[in-house]
Amino acid sequence: MISFIIIGRNENWKITKCIQSVLKTIQYNSLNNSEVIYIDSKSSDDSLERVKQFESLKIFQLTGAYNAAIARNLGVEKSRGDILFFIDGDMEILPEFLSLVYHERDGLTYPFVSGQLKNFNYDENAFFINNTWQYSSVLNGDKYFATTGGIFLIERKIWESVGGMDHRFKRGQDLEFALRIAQKGFKILRKKEIIANHHTISYTHKTRLWKTLFSGDISYSNSFLLRKHILNPQVYLKIAKSNYTLLGFFSFLILSVLMHQFYLLIGYFIVLGIKIYKQKKRNLLDIIELFLFYPIRDLFFLFYLFAPIKKMNSSDIQYTQIQ
Repeated sequence: MISFIIIGRNENWKITKCIQSVLKTIQYNSLNNSEVIYIDSKSSDDSLERVKQFESLKIFQLTGAYNAAIARNLGVEKSRGDILFFIDGDMEILPEFLSLVYHERDGLTYPFVSGQLKNFNYDENAFFINNTWQYSSVLNGDKYFATTGGIFLIERKIWESVGGMDHRFKRGQDLEFALRIAQKGFKILRKKEIIANHHTISYTHKTRLWKTLFSGDISYSNSFLLRKHILNPQVYLKIAKSNYTLLGFFSFLILSVLMHQFYLLIGYFIVLGIKIYKQKKRNLLDIIELFLFYPIRDLFFLFYLFAPIKKMNSSDIQYTQIQ
């Protein structure tokens, strides 16, 4: 059996498209042995009412502590499948992708697998901005990675071998999970074919940037991630690739202190300039804002590197079955 596990919070119209795409995938691939589970994280919009319109789903709502890790762990707990297909509620999966990696008789072709994401970027008012590729590195071919995102297929026995996701991680829980899986020798195969259309607020949109910074959520996908996996070389590769301004910050800071030449910190701002230039920002206000954002983010990284991770008891995780 394959279990489609969807998680969401305040996804509105996107959750409808997500579930419709899952049901279409089941029909398109003529699956006879599947189930669809939705875990809601205290949505305050009409998401839950939209989901309840689909009678074939199992629906649960978290009523205590919530985050994506808690939701996915609960989804697995309530599932029966040998194969787990995790999907975020803002993703619209492509039915034809499944046959590339899964056959009902033989199971998964690869034990841990995903595909390319095509981002449909919106502003905070749901106005469409543009399309981007989530993973530029797989445009020319399939590749293995030690980190993953919110959509992937995995054999249940591998998921259970590491105890699922660390529910303390409010963000970056998928990265942390994949790093533990990689230590057991299972890197995710990311295929070049599109697995889903991702309807999301742009990752570089100013509202999203500052919100994730000052909420402290960004600390989980950077500082806490590094602290937990400090002996895992894969975490340094991840930071070097996606957060290389952090490396520039530490390198030039240490160099300037050792040489007592603080003007060497100019090198850090050169690194910032390169990063901002690669983002193709042309508006002067956007450029100024990013020159403010990244140094603040990198200082926050240093602060949270030594801050405690909030503990969570099993009694904090509560839920109710809706359908």
